[in-house]
Amino acid sequence: MRAPATGPLVLRGGPGSGKTVVILHRAKHLRDAAPASKVKVLVYTNVLRDFIRSAVDDLGLDAESVLTFDHWCRLEHQRLVGPPPLDDKGFPDFLRIRKDLLAAMRRSKAPPSLDAALVDEGQDLDEGCYALLRLAARHVTVAFDSRQAIYRDAAGDDLPGALGGRAAEIDLASTYRACPFVVDLACGFIEDPTQREIFRSQAATQQEERQTPLLYRAADEADERRRLLEVLRERLHRNERVGILFPTLRQVQDYAGFLRAEGIMAARQPETDRQGRRPTLDFAAGRPVVLTFHSAKGLTFDSVLIPGLSTNALRAARGTASRMLFVAVTRATRWVYLSGPEGRTDERVNAAFSALVPRRRGTVQTRADAPPPNPRERRGDDLTDI
Repeated sequence: MRAPATGPLVLRGGPGSGKTVVILHRAKHLRDAAPASKVKVLVYTNVLRDFIRSAVDDLGLDAESVLTFDHWCRLEHQRLVGPPPLDDKGFPDFLRIRKDLLAAMRRSKAPPSLDAALVDEGQDLDEGCYALLRLAARHVTVAFDSRQAIYRDAAGDDLPGALGGRAAEIDLASTYRACPFVVDLACGFIEDPTQREIFRSQAATQQEERQTPLLYRAADEADERRRLLEVLRERLHRNERVGILFPTLRQVQDYAGFLRAEGIMAARQPETDRQGRRPTLDFAAGRPVVLTFHSAKGLTFDSVLIPGLSTNALRAARGTASRMLFVAVTRATRWVYLSGPEGRTDERVNAAFSALVPRRRGTVQTRADAPPPNPRERRGDDLTDI
């Protein structure tokens, strides 16, 4: 990505349009153009940071040049202000850190400390964050998709103004990676009809399999877990990369423990301690990964499994809940499985499949019509290295 760095640059594109890859290649280009330059890639979540760091060696970039936005703010606060403030639970108070850092930068009027800041998943940063970036970096590139904003409502048109009003824009929308069946399901979670059709038109991948997205309406929790195991083992036998996504961290912890007890050593989203330390999530092992919707942003899997979709699972405003489901579904390139209790499955999920089933683009199952379990699959088999 060799666009000039004379002003801010906005990269617009849907899930899988290559925003992260472009950000990394642009970081390499800017660093190579001026080897002594200080370039940082800033992301919103620790998991996306781990994922990107696992690939930067191929580009000759330093892993430490990839940080979460809030970790970078904390380091800058330590440098310019002093020890970062803590909240009432003893964790870093990131909102206050941002506010204090912005005030300090405005007072100091010091020259930018970065030559370039490149932001991935920038739709979840607010105007205060971009004010920080304008003061901290001589150049800012932001990858952005308002349909994937789940930490805040991002209007999408306010970004050039937040960057100073002079931002150039490049559209990456025409390279969406998922198959048409996944696209159809994802469209069910885009509330604006115009945006829905724009997104549908961006799919560039052919449908290679006839297996449609599946919604399983479970008789009870034990039935839902049993069916999840069957589905997961099937995808692992196919040697697929699998993401298992949940609305809450509590569900991540619960199901990761359940899978381990069943002999599937899935990688689980790590937790951060009070000093901001956390284990690195290993993406190289090829194991299924258990994450929250929020932490899956920016990642890609062959198949995505989304259990636990009861009527009260998504405790967010309607628009935000729909965007959460959109983000979760669009992590998949080939296939999506969703499940919830029969009679109490999330209404948005039911509505999406009601539109797909008559067109044979989606399938709904209950225990009565699910296929029988495979007798060759035994409790305790570790299929995660297949």
